[in-house]
Amino acid sequence: MINQNQIKKIKDFIFKNGRLLERRLYSFFFENGNKDDVIKALVGYQNSDGGFGNGIEPDLLCPDSTAIGAETALYILDLLEITQDDIVDNLVKWILTAQNNDGYIEHPPKNMLYYPFQPWWKNPDNIRILGIAAFFKKLNYKNDQFFRKVNIFFLKTKTPEDIQVYSYPYFVYLKYCSNDDHDKNIFLDFLQRFPTFLEKNKIHYPLFSRYWFHFIDDVKEEVIKNELDFFISGIQEDGGLKIAFEDLPWWRPIFTLDGLIILKKFNIIDF
Repeated sequence: MINQNQIKKIKDFIFKNGRLLERRLYSFFFENGNKDDVIKALVGYQNSDGGFGNGIEPDLLCPDSTAIGAETALYILDLLEITQDDIVDNLVKWILTAQNNDGYIEHPPKNMLYYPFQPWWKNPDNIRILGIAAFFKKLNYKNDQFFRKVNIFFLKTKTPEDIQVYSYPYFVYLKYCSNDDHDKNIFLDFLQRFPTFLEKNKIHYPLFSRYWFHFIDDVKEEVIKNELDFFISGIQEDGGLKIAFEDLPWWRPIFTLDGLIILKKFNIIDF
């Protein structure tokens, strides 16, 4: 369990080191805060075209709307269980406009080089559309043309045999958007290998992250307990989670909060 002294330290850490968005999310989930206040903070990252940028992905500070910006916003909207709202409608419009004929969203954005960014964001980000499609399914959004184009892209994309921390879009897509028995068999094979992946990548706390939380209901209780024990042991004296990316400290309050919210939403810990 996480005791009250740890909770106090975690809150102080998030409020000292997190952005307004993290502070509002903490207040909503743990202090009976207002959902509208979270939305107001989230809208600050939304552009007039409906997409999201402006550093909602902290390693990509370009104002331009991006696929990772869209996925990040959809993750927060999913946590808040918001399926119908202007913020959602405008984001959906941007995604449909940005999706190209090959099914994905072009990356990098045209103005990226004029703003701070981590070097890996120079690479293509085509598979991000798979994560976006998964969230669309969770939102119960229906658009045959969008999903058809994504499926054509998916069929042309080889699902990795070696599961990596950031290869989650393939498997999230398979969970929510499987189209036939072939897809379902690939997903079942992934589930067999998933506990080994979790153990191999414990330092990333995958099961309680914004990337892999989708699969909490697909693993056994002993796997969840094992991951929970490691997560709690990772909370440092200052209230922040120890993370693998020591040179990217701005992720500590984000990953700490992600874990706490996921633990609460899935009733893994009583707060």
